[in-house]
Parts: sequence; C-alpha cells; structure tokens
Amino acid sequence: MAVEFRRYRESDRARLLEITEQAFPGASLDRLIEERYGVLNGTPWQQRKRAQVDADCDANPDGGIVAVDGERVVAYITTRLWQETKMGWIPNLAVDPGYQGQGLGRKLLELALAYFREEGLTHAKIETLATNEVGQHLYPALGFEELARQVHYTMEL
Repeated sequence: MAVEFRRYRESDRARLLEITEQAFPGASLDRLIEERYGVLNGTPWQQRKRAQVDADCDANPDGGIVAVDGERVVAYITTRLWQETKMGWIPNLAVDPGYQGQGLGRKLLELALAYFREEGLTHAKIETLATNEVGQHLYPALGFEELARQVHYTMEL
C-alpha cells in the first residue's frame, strides 16, 4: 500500500506519541540527559518528549501533517506559526523506524514549508542535535542554512 499524506487529526495523537518514543532516542536532548544522570525524578525522557509533542498538537493542530500507510500513521511533523515575525517553526519530525529511509521526512518537510508559505510566512526554522546525522544532511539539502550551534550544559545539584 502506498503512503499518503494528510493533516493531523486528534485521533492520531496516540500514534504520534508512539512514533516519538521509537524515533527520537538518538536525537533527543532529554535522552542524552537521562543517559548521563539517569531518570530524572521518576520522569523518563519519553514522558518529557511526549509532553513536547502534546504541546505542539495543542498549539497548532492545523499545522500537523502525517504520513499514513493505510490507516496507520507512520510519520509526522508538527509546526508552530509566529505571525508577528512571519516565522514558521518545525519543533518535531519523526518517522517510524520501519519506514525510515523512504523519503517520508523529506516529503513532510516539503509539505510543512508549503503550509508556511500558504500562511504568508517568510521564513522557516528547524533545530537538531549534532547527533542527528540524517537532519544534518537533510535540512541543508532542502535549503536550510546553519546559523549557529548551541551548547547545552547540565549538572547535578
């Protein structure tokens, strides 16, 4: 069956959260923190990352796009709109590991950028960690330019 793309629906949320846990282990700051210090106060990295995706779905449900194989969501992208600055932000993009390498992430990015243009935005922003090799290659291939590298520091108190 061919993968199709459509707008996010509230009934997709649980599946987005499943994909988040499967796809983000190597590209999640929360995961890196947990690897260094262990589970923080009984809250595993997956729970913290899921909360971020929940917040995206609540903030801009119309800007979520999913890839579906039949009825099953296999990838997603979330977006936020900053109309004041005409900037679109892509906070989360994830592809089920069984569907990675098929161009779904690229297509979702292209659809998100088209959505931003339809909304009258003039710029787009996405962030990634240096550990995300796919993102390091894909984002510039679509026209994103690296502006700066951010260093995250943590410590035990």
